[in-house]
Amino acid sequence: MFERRIIALEERLAFQENELEKLNRVVADQQLELDAAGKELRDLRARVRAAGGTEESERRTLEDDRPPHY
Repeated sequence: MFERRIIALEERLAFQENELEKLNRVVADQQLELDAAGKELRDLRARVRAAGGTEESERRTLEDDRPPHY
């Protein structure tokens, strides 16, 4: 009986280690995606500024561009 408990605990530990490794891979992949998105955002902001945009124009919304008859 004692040996069965040890085996069961070892199985649980192996399962948990496997699941933890999967979670670590998911988190690492998400971090890579976040880094890529951040770089893309910085690049887009730089392109807007280079095209003559200002901080003010970056904060504008579609509602700011409504024609006066609305």
